[in-house]
Amino acid sequence: MEWILEESFEGWYLRHSLGKLKDIEIVRVAQLSGKGVGLVMVKNVEPEVGYVYYIAVARENRRRGVARFLLEDAIDRFQKAGVKEVFASAETDNIPSETLFESEGFTRTNFGEVSKKYGRLRSLDMYMKMLVVPGEVLLHKEFA
Repeated sequence: MEWILEESFEGWYLRHSLGKLKDIEIVRVAQLSGKGVGLVMVKNVEPEVGYVYYIAVARENRRRGVARFLLEDAIDRFQKAGVKEVFASAETDNIPSETLFESEGFTRTNFGEVSKKYGRLRSLDMYMKMLVVPGEVLLHKEFA
């Protein structure tokens, strides 16, 4: 599935996604006619807090609902596992990614808001696990 990441990312994001692919807890792959066309990497950063690291779709299969399918699958898996909330991040100028997450009920948040809920030190630990970097927007979805 490395080839999908290579089609989807460049620079730091490509290096990080390739590294995460080797050590992430859960990688879900979308297939079409037995061929992988997309993937999502997810992990629990706390027992009841999930994080969507990457969603990547093969170039020829974009704009066909594959990313939405993968995100919905990730959300469903988190809910079934008893996770209470999920975070994701996207580059500030990555409007398609942010729009996808917003369409599934994610809203923008920030370190200050996370700190109010979890405290500063615990929030720092979560941010380090999520590896939210400058130039990214943090997105959040809480389950009822």
